[in-house]
Amino acid sequence: MSVYTHTVIDKEAYLKKLKKQQKRDRQRIFRVLEYLDYSAVFERSPVEIIDGYVISDVENYEIFASFVFRNVSDKGILSLDILLLCYQHQNIPYLKIPFTYSLESYTLGTRRINGKAIKKKIAEQKPVIDATETFGETVYIPIPESYFKRLQVILTGVTYADGSREELNLIAGRSIKKFNELDADKRLAYNKVNIYTANEEVFPIKVVPQAGEMAWLCCCGHKNPKSAALCEICQREQDWVLNTLAEEKLDETARKIAEEEKQFFKPLKNSYRQDKYLQNEVEIKRKKEAYELAMKRVAERERRREQLKAQILPRLLLYFFFAFLLWFILGLLLNKF
Repeated sequence: MSVYTHTVIDKEAYLKKLKKQQKRDRQRIFRVLEYLDYSAVFERSPVEIIDGYVISDVENYEIFASFVFRNVSDKGILSLDILLLCYQHQNIPYLKIPFTYSLESYTLGTRRINGKAIKKKIAEQKPVIDATETFGETVYIPIPESYFKRLQVILTGVTYADGSREELNLIAGRSIKKFNELDADKRLAYNKVNIYTANEEVFPIKVVPQAGEMAWLCCCGHKNPKSAALCEICQREQDWVLNTLAEEKLDETARKIAEEEKQFFKPLKNSYRQDKYLQNEVEIKRKKEAYELAMKRVAERERRREQLKAQILPRLLLYFFFAFLLWFILGLLLNKF
């Protein structure tokens, strides 16, 4: 047997084992230990991290990392390679965990387009991740039981639908400025220039917006493809958000307001309280609960599917038994007559 044949067999065996493991993992019940905030957009990347979680199996306490990605490029994607770096006390990672998201390795998980889940049968026949599609939800990457102090995610490369490969080497987690971290002058400036006051109750400003090569981060915290003229969640205009709410623009506006108000009265900065925007903890709790519920629903569905499979053989045997019994009784009756 040639080396090539050995390689093919080994790969098939590995993928078969991986598929079984993914199926078993989807039947587990998890709780969220930590929400990983990857709000900032990459300078240049065909994918963005939408959410990240550290989760634990409620029965055996095994720990996993789970991420939701989105294709923000205009090209279809076949696979995404990442590298998890686990740190404890030093600045050098004590563990490096490579991982690939692809249909071939059964690691695309729940996939969504415009927020709506793609049916499993359709997704299983569709290896290409389309533009704006999310993937990775309910895919679990095992990480050490001895908990780490810091987890770093590196996007190492992406393979497109046309077979081309792009090396990325992008580190997730670039710093982002929260709105409530701005000084009182900049927050006052926002209140003055805000033309979307009606949005504040439902989609309040959370972060200072950012623009990347392929995506932009709205002030409501949602990541949008560069092609989206309006935020998909709050409907604020991209141009207005990026041009008006950049920190340097707010600083410029604050200085103008201060000059104007000097002529009339001393500004009362403290009168503009921003407590209603401090929703970070509430939002994170909501995200944790929503993801736990999503994982629980997947587990229930997978367990139910396995139970039905386990019942097929007994039901068939029972069916043949009754068919044989009916045939036997009919035979006896016919012999009597």
